[in-house]
Amino acid sequence: MKNVVLKVTLGLSLASAAALAQGAFVGVEGDYSFGSNMKAKSDSGTTKVKKTQPGIGLKAGYNFDSFRVYGAYIYDFQAKKSLGDEDGTVIKWSTHKFLIGADYTPELTKDIKLVLGGYTGYSKLKMYVFDIHDGSEKASANGWMLGARIGTEYSINENNAVEFGVKADRTKYSSITKYDNAKTKETNVGLYMGYTYKF
Repeated sequence: MKNVVLKVTLGLSLASAAALAQGAFVGVEGDYSFGSNMKAKSDSGTTKVKKTQPGIGLKAGYNFDSFRVYGAYIYDFQAKKSLGDEDGTVIKWSTHKFLIGADYTPELTKDIKLVLGGYTGYSKLKMYVFDIHDGSEKASANGWMLGARIGTEYSINENNAVEFGVKADRTKYSSITKYDNAKTKETNVGLYMGYTYKF
């Protein structure tokens, strides 16, 4: 009797795991911001910089047919901008982003879905500032991001899909004490493209 109960329990567990796995997915995503806009307000004034910035990341989540949720990590590669001032100041920055998101994905045709969604999460900004008088300095700040995207997903087959579209986000960072308590905001608008493997 114990063996029968054990076998039934094991069978139900495996069936449940298989059912849950059918909606699970993993993937990679790359993006290209037309202009990472950094704006810092401090006691000494306002500084604005803008530079194109590519990024790459990993994501995993669960698909409920016309709705999906996911978690993602995105690394935005270092951008570099000269301020063109008399000190020869150059600013470099990169970000690590840890996101959660949800997308509405209704079917447009048999193999194509609309992607309309939003995401939010934590962003860590790393900055490097160089000028000819003071040399190089490093600083970092943490921020909360809010973003949205619209795109399309094309299913190559039942397990593989590609996706592309446009996304925009805004991040407000904590004060950077090293630079006169600078309050920094970053906005990005750009293209994204990804690959998804569906279990």
